[in-house]
Amino acid sequence: MRLKVALLGSSGIVSQRFQQRLANHPWFELAAVFGSSKNSGISLQELPWNLPETPPELPDIKVINCPNNELNFQLRKLNIQLVFSALPTAEAELIESILRAGGNFVFSNSAAHRMDSDVPLVIPELNPEHLQLFTLQRNNGSGAIACSTNCTVMPVAIPLATIATKFGIISLNVRSEQSLSGGGLELMAAATNSTAINPEIPGEAEKIAEEALRLLGKIESSTISPATFSTNIACQRIMRQFGHTVHVKTELDGEPELNDVVDLLANYTSLPQTLDLPSAPINPIIIRDDDISPKEDCWAGATNPQNRDPAIDLKAGMAIVISNLSVERNVLSFSAFSENTIRGAAGGCLLLAELAFKQELLL
Repeated sequence: MRLKVALLGSSGIVSQRFQQRLANHPWFELAAVFGSSKNSGISLQELPWNLPETPPELPDIKVINCPNNELNFQLRKLNIQLVFSALPTAEAELIESILRAGGNFVFSNSAAHRMDSDVPLVIPELNPEHLQLFTLQRNNGSGAIACSTNCTVMPVAIPLATIATKFGIISLNVRSEQSLSGGGLELMAAATNSTAINPEIPGEAEKIAEEALRLLGKIESSTISPATFSTNIACQRIMRQFGHTVHVKTELDGEPELNDVVDLLANYTSLPQTLDLPSAPINPIIIRDDDISPKEDCWAGATNPQNRDPAIDLKAGMAIVISNLSVERNVLSFSAFSENTIRGAAGGCLLLAELAFKQELLL
């Protein structure tokens, strides 16, 4: 029997990625979707589908809209305790706290609580030990919140995790090229009839730096001590529908050989692979000899390259692709790519919930 789950958000890109990935999930059953008054009472099958893939067979449920103070009642009535959040930051700040206070487990793709001192910000392959904070929240008699990361942090932090462990990081420089889908449906629609977009993404560089330092930090008792390397981040939006590219240059506390770095990254696996979680790619890092191809690499990690439907193959789009690896003395440079709405959003958040479920943190 699958565990019943709810979703906050009904028609946005990330909320529909959640629906897509939950349609055939072996452990979780999508049993309720909460959305705006505009979509209230409309079945999931009748909502406009905003992803490029054919919509999966979604459950026959209607979008619920209710006052915030009735959310916990609605969830109890449906016997649901696990909630995925695809809410905008302002809404998530209040609503996720209400759900936590009501004894629910919230796995959030929102930025609202990512930097709260008692909320774990986790990439399952990188810092699963930070989920200790999830357990500590429950010791206060409430539910708990766990957060997945900013979508652009993912292709930066996953490759750096194993590098940092072996060599140490002194400084990090990142230049991003972020797709339109990272800005939501309105931006994608506005760009349809335009030949240019505003490349600026206010506040993004600061978020990436802050989250990277927290992710690569250490947990001591009930506190996260962030990493202390220096950062220099520059972000820009580009005219591409899906997928983020980052160009990384990092100064290391050591002088590795290029072959050692290649072996380290290409053979990297972690706890999600050991536990065989449904959304965990067999190889979380894939190294390309040629340049990154966003059209193909959006599906990196797929079990069957001939059938790359993320509603069927939960590993599709979950790997990070790396190219242009080079080492010059103690400076490592590379480009990395990830699908921002899958690995960087709904897929990464769902993988986090799978990890908590497998470790029996939801009991």
